Amino acid sequence: MMDAADLQDFIFKAALAGCGADVRTHKTALWSACVAIMSDVLRQSDDLSRERLLRGIEPELRAAMVHLEQLLNPPRWPQLH
Repeated sequence: MMDAADLQDFIFKAALAGCGADVRTHKTALWSACVAIMSDVLRQSDDLSRERLLRGIEPELRAAMVHLEQLLNPPRWPQLH
């Protein structure tokens, strides 16, 4: 069995490979898969953990969006001549 980091890496690579790394075109399918997985995680959680996860998902997604933007569009450093 994989540890958490390896599992996360495997899921990311599988999702990107499955859509040919074209997230924009396949966002509906990717979103549906995410919702199904997150729903099962919530279903498997106790009531307290489920509420904590649900309350934290929006800020976590917003922060992840900003982080992804920074990773995909790194700042350009001035060229030294």
